[in-house]
Amino acid sequence: MSDRLPSPDGDHPDGPERPSTAWNAAIVDRYVIPIGLFGLAWLLYAWLTNGRSAALDYFVPLADAFVHGHLGLIAPPPWLNEVVPASNGLSYVVYPPFPAILLIPVVAITGTDFEQTWASVVVGAASVPVIWSIMGGMGVSRGPRFVLTLVFAFGTIVWYSAQAGSSWHFAHVVATLFMLLAIRACQLDLRAGLIGLLFAGAILSRLPLILATPFFAAYLADLSWRIRDDVPGVFGALRPSSPPAWRTRIDPGVILDAGIPLALGVGVPMIAYLIYNDVRFGSFTENGYALIPGLLQEDQYRHGFFSVVNIPRKLYAMFLSAPVQVGEFPWIQSRHLGGLSILLTTPLFLWAIRARRPDWFGLGAWASVGLILVPILMHADPGGAQFGFRYAQDLYPFLFLLMVRGLRGRVSFEAWVAIAIGAVVNIWGMGSTYFDWWA
Repeated sequence: MSDRLPSPDGDHPDGPERPSTAWNAAIVDRYVIPIGLFGLAWLLYAWLTNGRSAALDYFVPLADAFVHGHLGLIAPPPWLNEVVPASNGLSYVVYPPFPAILLIPVVAITGTDFEQTWASVVVGAASVPVIWSIMGGMGVSRGPRFVLTLVFAFGTIVWYSAQAGSSWHFAHVVATLFMLLAIRACQLDLRAGLIGLLFAGAILSRLPLILATPFFAAYLADLSWRIRDDVPGVFGALRPSSPPAWRTRIDPGVILDAGIPLALGVGVPMIAYLIYNDVRFGSFTENGYALIPGLLQEDQYRHGFFSVVNIPRKLYAMFLSAPVQVGEFPWIQSRHLGGLSILLTTPLFLWAIRARRPDWFGLGAWASVGLILVPILMHADPGGAQFGFRYAQDLYPFLFLLMVRGLRGRVSFEAWVAIAIGAVVNIWGMGSTYFDWWA
């Protein structure tokens, strides 16, 4: 594994690698490169904001409300119209609350003057060194690992959402960070309760991510097999090849020992969220979206929030949506409303198809991708202002790692071509963002 110290007796062009050289390599991989990647991402994401404010910044006033002991907003500004007014004079924000909870420390100091975009930039940039660490745990060597980390940072729509900063996009970047942290915690076999808490942070930013439960169930099964058979390794490692899931023996005792604290780590915050809903809306299962005044009268919701009739339109947006021609420079542009195919924004994702090893990691990741896709494809809302298909970010933590598996830790010539196409499309998209080039 590339982020562990090499053995003093390991292979080296000039003989065994000296301990000082090993320590230097470890320091570079564990600290220097991750800090540099975070700094680069932060600088570029911050520059792309071009001084704009996130107009739909629901989480800053909600964090301020929490600081002052309220569950809703008092006299929200008129542009924050996706709220539910209540008879007690409060207006309740319908979005899951974890991004606001994350902002409580800084909002407690600065008040509502804090710019939500800056939190989005920092959280988005923080995901970049985490993906670097995860690929190190998988056993990807330094060169491909560095290239693929740059693909994640600047070859996906992660950087659009990070610099956008509106509540929709901020929720995505928070959910992505906490899901990646949960995956890294699985690789390190950290305390199961902590894994559950990190997973809960992702869910309470983007509710569809509760459907990633199969991934963590697969982790428990893999952990049980590794402990029972005393097999060293990392969940999801590229090498050595783990056996198919059905050839592994599971110890129910190990699953219970780790599964109960993991379930508690997820369950306690989820129970708190259900109580939060009941206090606000009188029902544990009412999240408030249907109570937003006038929302259900919009044409896009004529079949309700979720319907199979939305699937063709969403599949088109996700895979086939293309740029449009305009009569002036730069002559082709993305639709600000409606997005752009993920096969254009990140064509390298096609390599995920090659990740067909049926071990616990592969089964859990693919099952989670499939389940999360169900509400995404059935949901009536096309996603609002966006570059790319923003809902796909719910899949990114699993889809990206499946892509790394499909590449087998190497960047082939064809993969370089896909990376180049994605880079051009994303730079063009960020030009649309910076210079307001929208069709």
